[in-house]
Amino acid sequence: MLSGLASWSLQKKVSVTLLGVMTTLVLLTYVILNAIVSPAFDRLEIDDATRNLIRAERAIHSDLNMLDAIVLDWASWDDAYTYARGEYADFKKSNLDRPTLPNLNLNLLLIFDANGKELWGQVLQAGTKMSPDVLGVFDGDEKQVKQLIQHTSLNGSVLGLLRTNLGPMLFSSRPILTSLNEGPIAGTMIMAQFLDNSRMERLSERTEVTMSWTVVSPSPSVDSLTVHTPSVDWADSMLHTATIKTITSTGVLNDLYNEPLLVLAASTPRSVSALGSQTVNAALLFFLLAGIVVAVVTWLLLRTTIVLPLEGLAKHITRIRESGNLSQKMNSVRSDEIGALATEFDKMTTEVHDARRLLLDQSFKAGKADTAAEVLHNIRNAMTPLINGLDRVAKHFKVTDTLRITQVTGELRNPESQPDRKDKLIQYIDSAFNHIKDNFREAGSELDVVSRQARQVEAILKDQERHANVPPVMEDLDIAELIDEAVLVVPTMDHPDVEISIPKRLSGYRVKAHRVGLLQVLGNVILNAYEAIKRCPSGSGRIQLQARAETIGDQPMVRVTVSDTGCGFDPQASNKIFQRGYSSKVGHMSGLGLHWCANALAGMGGRIVAESTGPGNGAEFHVLLPAAQGG
Repeated sequence: MLSGLASWSLQKKVSVTLLGVMTTLVLLTYVILNAIVSPAFDRLEIDDATRNLIRAERAIHSDLNMLDAIVLDWASWDDAYTYARGEYADFKKSNLDRPTLPNLNLNLLLIFDANGKELWGQVLQAGTKMSPDVLGVFDGDEKQVKQLIQHTSLNGSVLGLLRTNLGPMLFSSRPILTSLNEGPIAGTMIMAQFLDNSRMERLSERTEVTMSWTVVSPSPSVDSLTVHTPSVDWADSMLHTATIKTITSTGVLNDLYNEPLLVLAASTPRSVSALGSQTVNAALLFFLLAGIVVAVVTWLLLRTTIVLPLEGLAKHITRIRESGNLSQKMNSVRSDEIGALATEFDKMTTEVHDARRLLLDQSFKAGKADTAAEVLHNIRNAMTPLINGLDRVAKHFKVTDTLRITQVTGELRNPESQPDRKDKLIQYIDSAFNHIKDNFREAGSELDVVSRQARQVEAILKDQERHANVPPVMEDLDIAELIDEAVLVVPTMDHPDVEISIPKRLSGYRVKAHRVGLLQVLGNVILNAYEAIKRCPSGSGRIQLQARAETIGDQPMVRVTVSDTGCGFDPQASNKIFQRGYSSKVGHMSGLGLHWCANALAGMGGRIVAESTGPGNGAEFHVLLPAAQGG
């Protein structure tokens, strides 16, 4: 796995890292929003639904309190007090026979005396008047009925929900007292209102809560009455049922006997959760877009500030490796760390370029020196016996110096010489010539040995000549740098009347050649152009150097042209000018310079051509060399 990651490019690593970070952030955001924010909105919605149900329940309780206030107002009325005591018969005519129930928005009105006898009673439902007996409340268990219609305390009260045959009712019962709330208790005032659809609609409009209720089946009766009051704990027993659009909250309302009477339901639109969902989605979208923007901006920033500069540095290194041209520069203008790296790399390549050039020169010289030392050693080994042999030959030839041949011959020519003396002289001459003959024979043998030893020296020299033809080390060279160095051979400081023109665009051409050899060739050609100008009568002129790329055959070449306004030469001499021994200079007959230039360029895979339209018209020398890779 690690080796696979190591093989990735920097751009791929950055892209994958940013993608991973962005994906992780989006996933974390999604988890946090769904684990914290969304449940918070759901809890808010449940709380809202709970409050709506409590508001619905409290609206019913508020109607109970309003009903109780009406009952209290009527029960603490002197006219009702005297009527309940049987002392005000006209009370019925003036207050009860009139449309009292519709005016008070009542569905039941009952008045009992102190003994529990019904004095007046009426049920009104949908405009129809009925007897209270239809309710089935006051003809039931005697004890329960007595709790409803008889009070033993001046502050007695029965308030709550009541189950009847016609449906559930808001019920209130109070003792009838004087206007000063004094007794004795004259009777009981009972009022009630049906919990019907019209009341449900009014409660919904008033509370702005969509509510409904369902009557619970009756259970066995109990003895004690319980006044219903809303409780905070009532919310703990609620049941919440959620759909896509609404939350329905339900709770049980008990009647006067603490028995379940109604299942109250409140429907709450799920606007909070919808808002929460929109918020979560908006937050996720925001984080996603923000992550994408940050990732894109970071990717672009990293690519422009790091990846692309590093790619440029890598391409620059590749160009140097492929071309071998260590003089190429990035010339970065950045001031950051990558710019500093590029600058230091340029410095390093410059130092390596100089070191390599020096090393090549030293290596070439060292190779030549080693070869010369080896040749001299071999020649010295061969010359020692050769010299000794020559010395021995010389000794043989010195034998004649000790012989007195001239004296003997002189005596032989003397007529006065005695015959026996002549015989001895002739014997001496024969002996001398035999001695000379023997020495010459030995000298011949010595000369044969010396000849073989001389041939050994000749073989060593031929072998050295064969190795001397090994081509020199070729380098990737900048023509402009070489020309700047080659023109130093011209003494323009002493002779400012010779102008040298070098265009700046020469720096774009590179060749593959031996640096020292090519430098000598260019210097020789430029010096020849200078001398050609100085040989003119005016002694002044112009040397112009140019370069261009061209293809000869299938090989890319660079043509360096050195033109002058000098004395020129006969066009017919253009083929002879590079021959050994030929020279157009008066008094200079060696002719080795251009001949050596032609041979040196041939060893580099190039050649040289000379052109002139005639004496006095100047000349052009074209140096053609193989172009370097990328040159």
